[in-house]
Amino acid sequence: MKLTVMQHADAEDLGVIKEWAADQGIETVAYRPDQGDPIAQLNPADIDGLIVLGGPMSVNDDLDWLAAERILIRSLNKLNRPVLGICLGAQQITKALGANVYRMPKPEEGVGTVKGTDGTLLNVFHWHGEAMSRLPGSQILYENEHALQGFAYHERIVGLQFHLEVTPAMIAAIGAAADKPQAPVNEALLKPGHQVLTAILERLFK
Repeated sequence: MKLTVMQHADAEDLGVIKEWAADQGIETVAYRPDQGDPIAQLNPADIDGLIVLGGPMSVNDDLDWLAAERILIRSLNKLNRPVLGICLGAQQITKALGANVYRMPKPEEGVGTVKGTDGTLLNVFHWHGEAMSRLPGSQILYENEHALQGFAYHERIVGLQFHLEVTPAMIAAIGAAADKPQAPVNEALLKPGHQVLTAILERLFK
């Protein structure tokens, strides 16, 4: 298994996913389409699995590389290959497969909670100013009073509006990059989210 990764910001990398992949002997290959990496040349048939990370841009921006990512997502869906989208990545899945992404009245930024379909509350890191409409045929995984927060689609695709991959250092770096300093976050607060993320990764990519 080799995972193809779309990264769109220096501070928003794989985070704890790197350690999980290394433990599983899974290779990760990262592309920076926002910096000109030619992802339109990738052959979907050669991709075992895809992770699309977050970023400060909007999926509604008129950028060729955003459109190329969505074409890749649609192709992988047709091939029944696994895809995980985080924040911008989840919105890219949503738009690629036919639903809307819209600007929120107020951004969600910082640590907050989401509710699973079983009623369980999970502490997560939010960093988004847009939200996803429900994708037809998808299963809601998480939501809160502000928006849809996570979904599964056809068993092989998962989109999470929030960040489970982050560490305290990543949260500080993301805030600093946006000139929005974040209060220190205890690692223990993020551990349950890391466990949820591990379960998702194992379901999709093992």
